[in-house]
Amino acid sequence: MAKAKYKRIFEEIWDSNKELFQEFFMLNNDYADPANRTKLENKFQEIGGKVKNLLVDGENELCRAMENTDNRVYSSKVADKYWDEVRKYFKFIDLVGVVSSQS
Repeated sequence: MAKAKYKRIFEEIWDSNKELFQEFFMLNNDYADPANRTKLENKFQEIGGKVKNLLVDGENELCRAMENTDNRVYSSKVADKYWDEVRKYFKFIDLVGVVSSQS
């Protein structure tokens, strides 16, 4: 059975940027420990920003053709599935670009 397009696009982006994605994967795992977050924040944001930009480009590729058709609702669902796939590997991807204030 053929892979879903959202999975194929994610895998293509990963394979094309393997070193960057593996570095962020490891960083993302280290970032899971709250004791590490302050120490890793700048690196997490820098590398995560590069990764997230590539992933957003993938989402745009996935949904571009559907946005101007009657499939707009379907496009949103496919985008959600795409980001759910991303979160399987990068649990904290949604924190990239978020500025936190530490007291």
